[in-house]
Amino acid sequence: MKKLKIAVVYGGISSEHDISVISAKSVMENLDKEEFEVIPVLISKEGDFDIDLILSSDVVFPVLHGVGGEDGSIQGFCEMLDKPYVGSGIEASALALDKIASKQIWKNLKLPIPSFYFFSKSEYLKNPNKILKSVTPPVFVKPANTGSSIGISLVKRKMNLKKAISLALKYDNKIIIEKALKNIREIEVSILGNDELSVSLPGEIIPADEFYSYKAKYKLSSELIIPADISSKKTKEIQNLAEKAYRALGCRGMARVDFFLERPEGKVYINEVNTIPGFTDISMYPKLMEASGIKYKDLLSKLIKLVIK
Repeated sequence: MKKLKIAVVYGGISSEHDISVISAKSVMENLDKEEFEVIPVLISKEGDFDIDLILSSDVVFPVLHGVGGEDGSIQGFCEMLDKPYVGSGIEASALALDKIASKQIWKNLKLPIPSFYFFSKSEYLKNPNKILKSVTPPVFVKPANTGSSIGISLVKRKMNLKKAISLALKYDNKIIIEKALKNIREIEVSILGNDELSVSLPGEIIPADEFYSYKAKYKLSSELIIPADISSKKTKEIQNLAEKAYRALGCRGMARVDFFLERPEGKVYINEVNTIPGFTDISMYPKLMEASGIKYKDLLSKLIKLVIK
């Protein structure tokens, strides 16, 4: 039987380039070599890559985090080449990465989210004092289109707000400011599927920092509890909300959906949907799927077969 040629595309122009490289290495090591021929396609930080490697493949597996990968860019490129690819399409990818757009959709559907406020770089530069006065800490200041918590700050005092906005503006021209919820747990679930969805058991993150920052994710020893110590009733509620958030954006293939849960088991809030979640050996997406009965190698095969369908 002829092996399918899988172009694993990774690296990319975003600030998450290095994390993408680690994720892709893990994916390439775990793809079933009896079923698939792996074609590594590294995109440099400047955006250079060998297009012939993609043209000679059967299926593209993007492992690109952030801008240039999760924002619909690589998906649009594959569409132009008429190449099938793993994961969400152009629109769903762009909506999910954009924290403002996704939250507006969920808000319109009356799904639970933390209160938020947003503005553009030009609005801020025109009248910074107006924006600074309108914000009441504690809040999270975030670039609208990044992942891995890059450029995100937890602001507890008004005096630190300007610095946090300046940091976020280094990564994006749109900024979202969200209310920082008190006494919360960070919960995540994984989703696999197009129309029929497999939603994993929830997992909990105990950050080794004030929140699940880039440093807490990749430099410190944050604790992952899989499955999370949550009642079956609350588990079903979280899984149901994950499915609603996923479908509302039109996602397909895979995603990790992140939540905040008030302690001990109070209100649940949707935080974000990651359409190309981490695939490193410490990443929650494959770990949650494995805890729910789908091994890493089988998970990758299922993702590719969803594309073939």
